Amino acid sequence: MSNIITKHFQYTGTDDFDESLDDQINKFIVKEGITTDQLIDIKFNGHSDKTVTVYSALLIYKK
Repeated sequence: MSNIITKHFQYTGTDDFDESLDDQINKFIVKEGITTDQLIDIKFNGHSDKTVTVYSALLIYKK
């Protein structure tokens, strides 16, 4: 039986060290050795409060 795991990523772009969601997710997938067979879904969302827009992603995979 496999475990379902989630990993949250966030991007605001408000500083020079903030990485795009794609870069964060790709680095995590490589680091954890996640294969396409393990990926279940990736959900994306965005929210703005008139000054800062926050982009989020939730990676769902099995181990």
